Amino acid sequence: MNMVLVNQEQVLALRNALPAVTKVWLQEVLGVSETTWRSLRDGRPIRQSTYDRLVAKLERTSRGSGVGSLRGGPSGNGASR
Repeated sequence: MNMVLVNQEQVLALRNALPAVTKVWLQEVLGVSETTWRSLRDGRPIRQSTYDRLVAKLERTSRGSGVGSLRGGPSGNGASR
């Protein structure tokens, strides 16, 4: 399973896209669970497929809202697990 580590600057951009860090807003805006959010926040790797879904969801949600994108990609690829 391919894992990626999202840098803290990108995590901050994700946080800024949320009206509040709640289960509902995490799912509605980012399409991730609280467990995935904790991994992002704490600097732990997440699955590549989860990262891809998160970026796609954020870009769809943020069109026209002035929220930045994560086009720079994750800070690095972790080892496959």
